[in-house]
Amino acid sequence: MKILVGAITLIFACALEAAVFYVDNVKGNDANDGSAKAPFASVEYGISKLKTSDQLEVVNTGKVYQRPYPGARGRNLPVRSGGTLENPLIINGNGAVLTGLSIIPPAKWLKKDNNLYSLPFWPMSNMYKGYKTQNYWLEQPQIWWVDGKPAKNCKSAEELSETPGGFWWDKSNKEVIFNLPKDQKLEELKIELPANSGFYIGGDHVIIKNFYFIHSWNDGFDAAGKNQHGVFKNCVAIDNCGQGFSCHDTSNIYYEDCAAIRCASSGSCDVHWCTTRYHRCIFMDNAFEAGIYTTNESSHFYSDCLITNNRPFEQIWQRGSSSQIYDNCVILGGAPDRNILTMQDGSVAFKNCTIANAAGVCVLDASKRGSLSADNCLLINMKNYIFKFDQGAEKRVFLRGNLLVRSPGIIIGDTVYNAENWEAYLKANSGDQYSEWLSSDLGENIFETDIKLKTRYKREAKVGAKLPAEVWKRYEELKKIKATPSGISFE
Repeated sequence: MKILVGAITLIFACALEAAVFYVDNVKGNDANDGSAKAPFASVEYGISKLKTSDQLEVVNTGKVYQRPYPGARGRNLPVRSGGTLENPLIINGNGAVLTGLSIIPPAKWLKKDNNLYSLPFWPMSNMYKGYKTQNYWLEQPQIWWVDGKPAKNCKSAEELSETPGGFWWDKSNKEVIFNLPKDQKLEELKIELPANSGFYIGGDHVIIKNFYFIHSWNDGFDAAGKNQHGVFKNCVAIDNCGQGFSCHDTSNIYYEDCAAIRCASSGSCDVHWCTTRYHRCIFMDNAFEAGIYTTNESSHFYSDCLITNNRPFEQIWQRGSSSQIYDNCVILGGAPDRNILTMQDGSVAFKNCTIANAAGVCVLDASKRGSLSADNCLLINMKNYIFKFDQGAEKRVFLRGNLLVRSPGIIIGDTVYNAENWEAYLKANSGDQYSEWLSSDLGENIFETDIKLKTRYKREAKVGAKLPAEVWKRYEELKKIKATPSGISFE
């Protein structure tokens, strides 16, 4: 009994030791004690003071949280401490905006010739850094800022020479070059470029919530190492040089009500042996790679998510032996000449998804070993085919209870199967006895359609996705979001 009482007393004492710290970039000072009356000034310093199960409250002052220029390599916000199942470590942004932009000290620029000045610049933009056909920054996101205003993004040395106040990213030399307008000095200008990065969870039982992260040199909300049971909730990544989200190593992370918008790499890129779940998340308008990118032996589950208009490639990349499961998701194509999905040797499963507006869903190559399934999905408005399978590859495919609409058909080898010869398809593919072609139009809003088909369990089931109303509402809001050095706005 004494041992039990002692253990309870110890647990209670540990719970009491957990502290709450505050950060305020208007009233705070890092020399303070971090209390509500004497908050710290910087998020970075506040995180460094956290111990097991502590809490950090970041005050949403309306002023962007910005860090000094760290040099050529960006710094992230590592969260090394953790919590417990009963008392997780919590970092609450309360809607605050953090930026990766830093004001570049004039002395850091190296004069080249005439009015041209260079600065080392090699952001973590993954594949785009090695994309040799383009030796310049992408059209989006906007990352060059002078005196709080967007500056011209030039695509060549020639264009830069004719553009005072413009920037050109010379990837081949890993530097950005600025054309200083005549009659101005660097000391007179406030030049801001991405130089710092977002959160990295490194401890167990960590919850990070209610943040916007804009213009990151790398990603917005990441995890790495062996940490387990991390959560990002209501976190939005906008206009980052890397991904919105990324999970590494053997991390286990849950993303809820998060969004990745206009990031220069994929919306999310999860690698190694990690496990992630995304619930009610939005991946939209990301500028390079895909909306979702997984590789290695990682495992991922997506529920009630919206994936749309990510360019210039497919919406989803399944690479290596990674596995992906999509439940009640809406996936809409961006580039009309691209498929929704590209696969390698892993697995992808769609359950009750609405997949629309692309060249096709995917091609399954006989040389690959990956498997694909689609159950009770609405597959609509494909330009070239719904699926295209090499002869023999269809044996690794499971299609059941899908509704096929306004598309050329399913191609297996040299044969096209559509509404006209569907009986032949069903005979050749005994595993798919319940998919149907729609003989009438679905109407204007396919996302509110209530259709049921028989399933392999010989009962009716809903076809397609029906996202929660709050996901659509947030999508409409985020379509209008703008990010500038002064913060975010909705126009």
